[in-house]
Amino acid sequence: MNLKAVILTPVSRDNGPTNEPIKKVSYGADIRPILSDRCFQCHGPDEASRKADLRLDVRESAIGSAIVSGDAGASEVVARITSDDPDLQMPPVDSNKKPLSSEEIELLTQWIDEGAIYQKHWSFRPPKKPEMPDVGDAKWRQHPIDRLVFATLKQRSWKISPRADRWTLLRRATFDLTGLPPTRKQLTDFLSDDSPEAWSRAIDQLLASPAYGEHQARYWLDAARYADSHGYQYDFRRDQWAWRDWVIQAYNDNKPFDEFTIEQLAGDLLPQATEQQKLATGFNRNHPITVEGGVIDEEYRVEYVIDRTSTTGTTWLGLTVSCARCHDHKFDPFPQREFYEFTAFFNQVPEKGMNGFEPQARIPSPYQVAAIESAEHELREARLLLDDAFEDWAPNVEAFERRLLGDHNEEWQILVPDSVSSLNGTELSVNDHGRVFAEGAIPDQDVYEVTIPVEDHTVYGISLTALPTSSTPTGGLGRSANGNFVLSELTVEYLPSERDERAVSVPVKSAFADYSQAGYDAALAADGKIDQSGWAVHGRQNETLTASFQLKEPLQASERGHLRITLHFASQYTGHQLGCFQFAFASKQVLPLGDARLNAIRVPAQKRTREQQRAVRSLMIEQGGPDFVKDAWNHLTAAQERRDQLQAEIPKTMIMRDMEQSRGTYVLERGEYDKRREQVQPSTPSMLPPMPEDFPRNRLGLARWLTMPNHPLTARVAANRIWTQLFGLGLCETPEDFGLQSSVPVHLELLDWLAIEYVESGWDTKALLKNIMLSETYRQSSSVTQESYARDPENRYLSRGPRMRMDAEVIRDTALSASGLLNRKIGGASVFPYHPKGLWLEVNNRPGFSSKYEQDSGDKLYRRSIYTYWKRTVPPPSMAVFDAPSREYCQIRRSRTNTPLQAFVLLHDPQFVEAARALAERMLTEGGETTEEQIRFGMEVCLGRPPTVAELEVLLDTNSELVSMYSASPDKAKDLLSVGESKRDTQLPLSEHAAMTSVARLMLNLSEFITKN
Repeated sequence: MNLKAVILTPVSRDNGPTNEPIKKVSYGADIRPILSDRCFQCHGPDEASRKADLRLDVRESAIGSAIVSGDAGASEVVARITSDDPDLQMPPVDSNKKPLSSEEIELLTQWIDEGAIYQKHWSFRPPKKPEMPDVGDAKWRQHPIDRLVFATLKQRSWKISPRADRWTLLRRATFDLTGLPPTRKQLTDFLSDDSPEAWSRAIDQLLASPAYGEHQARYWLDAARYADSHGYQYDFRRDQWAWRDWVIQAYNDNKPFDEFTIEQLAGDLLPQATEQQKLATGFNRNHPITVEGGVIDEEYRVEYVIDRTSTTGTTWLGLTVSCARCHDHKFDPFPQREFYEFTAFFNQVPEKGMNGFEPQARIPSPYQVAAIESAEHELREARLLLDDAFEDWAPNVEAFERRLLGDHNEEWQILVPDSVSSLNGTELSVNDHGRVFAEGAIPDQDVYEVTIPVEDHTVYGISLTALPTSSTPTGGLGRSANGNFVLSELTVEYLPSERDERAVSVPVKSAFADYSQAGYDAALAADGKIDQSGWAVHGRQNETLTASFQLKEPLQASERGHLRITLHFASQYTGHQLGCFQFAFASKQVLPLGDARLNAIRVPAQKRTREQQRAVRSLMIEQGGPDFVKDAWNHLTAAQERRDQLQAEIPKTMIMRDMEQSRGTYVLERGEYDKRREQVQPSTPSMLPPMPEDFPRNRLGLARWLTMPNHPLTARVAANRIWTQLFGLGLCETPEDFGLQSSVPVHLELLDWLAIEYVESGWDTKALLKNIMLSETYRQSSSVTQESYARDPENRYLSRGPRMRMDAEVIRDTALSASGLLNRKIGGASVFPYHPKGLWLEVNNRPGFSSKYEQDSGDKLYRRSIYTYWKRTVPPPSMAVFDAPSREYCQIRRSRTNTPLQAFVLLHDPQFVEAARALAERMLTEGGETTEEQIRFGMEVCLGRPPTVAELEVLLDTNSELVSMYSASPDKAKDLLSVGESKRDTQLPLSEHAAMTSVARLMLNLSEFITKN
């Protein structure tokens, strides 16, 4: 086509008939996308790559010989894009960019002839509330969304779709708000409610469901690149799940989006920041962290700063800011210098590149806070109950305490050994009082064996008293140069007679001492380990000291019974053995010698501290208090253990914190960490409204700037993301990019209206969701004719309702929900469901936690997918097949593919086979008496609707054939029903259960099952 033909050819930009005159060409909608795609790389914002000193993104630079306003024929741009000469043609032949199409050339020439009017990019202008068009149609003029959509469709003479049936609507809404299918009760309640408020009421109930927060949080986790591992080569475990639980709770609480933003970006900088506000800042600590040896610390620290900058820019601004890391942005008016000014906000964390886990804090998740508060309340109630029990027992308490002290002094009897020996040559001897002396050579280590008669006694405990002696080098307790000893282990055996070699091991329950050296407690001498630790007494090694060892069960000795007590001295320190010692035994249940509670019981009751009172009470319970006091004590102990266990489970979460002395930020040449150029200060992009002077130049100021009511991007980006969740395609089709390379919204006025509504509602996310879902636009049927599909395959103009394959997590959760296996617990540490054996080792063969997958059991196998452990190098494989991301970087939009492997997962993955078995069990036990009723039940559970006549016929015939097959092959039935850890109902006939399981597998494999219509 020659230039004259281009200029004279009338422009047609419509996909359908219209009676309106041809409109003027819009720079923003029609021309900028062409220039951005074909021209800006060489003639755009990036000065370093600009050719011929020509800039086409700015009118002042472009107008002249390149573009002659009002005269396309005289414009060099038109000459170049229509030239056949390879040396003159634009884009250049070697640029790998397609030549302009005839329609694009027509648009460009008409725009120049109309004056080449430039406009600021649509997303950089503040949203403007549109005037509502008069659409005439009574049904479609009730809601602002419908009026804007219908007006656009009317211009093109396109028809709207009828409202979807009520089965479909409830299923659509339930998936959109909770990520789960509707229950049969929800369906029944909605279908039986004929009131005008039925739809609004159903939405409210779904928004109030705890499952709402879990589902909405899942989208945010993609943006926040949340994972349970550090990434990079070793990909070790991290515990960041408390932040994930904070997000879930924030959505369930309907935290306004501006607060949601400020707390995640700068919660730690808020005045009197709470622990939960600090926890929220984990958003920008979710990035990968390396633990590999030999890395350059600064190189990776800079990578973390860049990651935070890029993630924040994409999530809140919808801009590809990291494209300006190495040079000026090729398309957006965002110079490299401004990129580093933006990174300065995130460059103040006191962290390292290698093992850069700090700063961290042990902060409970919102659900842990609630559980701990409940446990604390239970503990307070238990203490009151115990106080009341001791009050009732008060008349007998003082006498009981006196008896305990008397028993302690009277019930221990000295033991006199009749045989002693040493393994390594120490000379052992015994005097008439039962004292054992060690003399002669002092070996490095040794083992003493002492045999003692205990004729016809009941033995409850054994005491070992260490005595100073002149035979040791220092006159102290031990034979070492400093007078200390280390008793590594004491073991007890029982011999029915002195010469009987059939020794029986006597377990020791606990050990106490009246003094132990720090780190060398007496309990270490009764822990079953013969090692270098044990009981030692440095600091009091010249005093008489006693340790007592309580037996697990009382030992009833025979008339000739003996004890063999073995003392192991295995310390790394030379000669640390006892020089003189003596044994005694308790013939009844008494307080062990050395028990610290002895000191507490000697303190007058009215002067005891709370800890001393608890010590005395525990002793009295242990030594035989009345049952009603024991019950109260046991209740208190259980409450204490529950509270302590909950507190012990609080993870260390990585959070944000700024350095006391700020770190300098520099422009990095080509983005390389060690090529610093000029220093810069924190600042926001100049293409957007400036940060007010009174805002602090830190992350808190940045967060407040992002949530300014007049900010052109934040509300648009957030509202568009919500629309994308519901419709599968955003009003801006590139939700991750609102820059010059973005798609221009067909319904830009609608996007602006949504953004303004969002801000004016107080950033109320639930209100915005409900507002959209109340529209007729949302409630349209997704059915489409061939003609309608051909002219708008992606439904950009919204002439029908949304239809899309569901995300990976929703598919798995839906199968678990249908099966009845779904564990609805909210929050907590991530879990490890079914997983291909050996996959971690195959993909990430590294030492430590990263190489071996330890599958969970029980209810943990059936938790919602948001709680599945997410390893960056090996994301959950069955979900990765359905396009779940690796979470290595911020991802706003997931792809949706259709592959044979997806059908393979639905048919053979253990999670889905087991779900089918459990669903079949529900069908057989809950579905009714007849096979037809049972199949109807299954279809309603899986698809949210009853089967058609044709479907029912196929399923009944299939089930009949399968019953016959499994009756003839019971082993195949057993194999099928053995998949999964949940127990099957063995009362169900084998062949019928297997047949219905196969029918259920068929239902779970239907396209409709994994599709939101």
